[in-house]
Amino acid sequence: MTYREIAEFELKRYKISWCRGLCGDEGHKRGFVNWDEPVIHFDSEVATRSTLHGFFHEIGHVVLDHKKQRSYIREAQAEKFANEKFREYGIAIPRKCVQLGKQYVARKKRHGDNAIEAKKGK
Repeated sequence: MTYREIAEFELKRYKISWCRGLCGDEGHKRGFVNWDEPVIHFDSEVATRSTLHGFFHEIGHVVLDHKKQRSYIREAQAEKFANEKFREYGIAIPRKCVQLGKQYVARKKRHGDNAIEAKKGK
């Protein structure tokens, strides 16, 4: 199975659609999810472990439906989902993906904590 075939299988499994950038919204290269619809917005070709990891991350957001959590918690949960999918398929998780995921979660937490502190100061 190719990485794209795995991605398409997982979309069918969870009944998620895949927008490849035709909707007019920006940001498809990195990928995103709108909370009101089960659609992954992602225009990168799923041909490498890194793009598959990003794709699984976005699927995680839809499957976990965790929109009421703080953003850093949502991102940590999506990273965990992606890593679990890699293990399920027996694919080695790229170290770079793990490192970037941890950095992203930490940055989101810092940003959220700073926003909370700023509100307290007012």
